[in-house]
Amino acid sequence: MGIPRIAPVSQSESAAHRDLKRLALIWAQANGYRIAAAEVSLPNYRFRLDAAAYRPVRGAIGITAVFECKASKPDFLRDARSIQVTADRLKILHARRSRIEEELLLHYPSIRCGDSLFQEYQSLDFERPGNERYQRILQDIQRLATGLHANTKFDRLVKWGAANLFWVVADPDMIAEHEMPAGWGLLLREGSGLRVAAKPTLHEVPEPERLALFHRIALAASRAVNREHGIAFADIRGMG
Repeated sequence: MGIPRIAPVSQSESAAHRDLKRLALIWAQANGYRIAAAEVSLPNYRFRLDAAAYRPVRGAIGITAVFECKASKPDFLRDARSIQVTADRLKILHARRSRIEEELLLHYPSIRCGDSLFQEYQSLDFERPGNERYQRILQDIQRLATGLHANTKFDRLVKWGAANLFWVVADPDMIAEHEMPAGWGLLLREGSGLRVAAKPTLHEVPEPERLALFHRIALAASRAVNREHGIAFADIRGMG
């Protein structure tokens, strides 16, 4: 297996986000997670974590933790959107859409496009002017359906069993405890460090999955060391 390419640090990352990642790594190591790294690729998924850490346990596979850093409120709200809440809302909107379509068909038979010999297969033009309420529902359905399959990072990480513990790291006053996704803890910046504002749930994760994340943390740490010392893939290949 070849050695993965050393990924450069993102040029679009804000200074605030980088600082939160740094604080998360310091906090993790200060709290027993001696093996930690930023920009960790999640095993089995095309997904990169802001930071992850591993806490050794004597005689057993240790505990893993994930840290997601949020430097802005919109960034947090986008990723904290609940899959189940979104799905429930979509169900309501689709039912409302069906009721409006039945009403429109009853009162405005002309919306049938007449593009089929069989009435049940004719397409319907519900988006004509005057049906603004219906168009708003269509727009809401499209927006929520898109959100159901994207930007639901927090829900998916827990569902995938990515780690034993999940933390959001943020600046003070940006996130309230009641806004937190289920099962996640909250670390807020306080002075030059972080304080625990909400404790996370400890999730049971099979040992092979914990070990796989441990390997990815070690790999990300090696990449960081290579960047710091200016080591490129060509250097490694040439030495082999």
